[in-house]
Amino acid sequence: MTRIFTQSRLLLTALVSLYIVAFLLWQHSTTGVPAHHLLHDPELPAISNWWGLLILPLATWCLTTLINKKYGLCYPKKVWLQLGAAGLYALIMTLLFYAGYMTLVSLLAVPFILFVALFFPVYQAPFLLAYVVVSSAGFGAFIPTLGGFIFAAMAYVTYHFIRPIPLWLFTQLTTKNT
Repeated sequence: MTRIFTQSRLLLTALVSLYIVAFLLWQHSTTGVPAHHLLHDPELPAISNWWGLLILPLATWCLTTLINKKYGLCYPKKVWLQLGAAGLYALIMTLLFYAGYMTLVSLLAVPFILFVALFFPVYQAPFLLAYVVVSSAGFGAFIPTLGGFIFAAMAYVTYHFIRPIPLWLFTQLTTKNT
């Protein structure tokens, strides 16, 4: 039992697994387990929240494996802060969506991620993991996983290919002035 607390991957996978089981059992016993349409369009297929039983533990295990390769078995404070920041972002977007501000969410979600990606590598595994897990409470597991990987790809391109352009211009301007 103490092994699970010394290894962050095992701890996170266990916590996410317990979370999704408890959440789905709660949904099943109250309102029933919903299904969500892609792009919130009834013409598109609906995907049941039951898929979260497979998607979330598997995604957690895979993403924490990537984190382990970079940081080791016990994560530093930086990783926990990244998880918290992305979780807070996902929570705010989910609450805004369910409060009826769907247009605001669609206007802010991608531009905000791309803006933040100019300064931070938000494509990394901790950000993606927290986004998927927290968003799954509002949208099931499939849609946030799909959207999260798309957001991560856009953030990767922004951080590695667009971000260097203003940095290069800034260095060029500062070297000419000296």
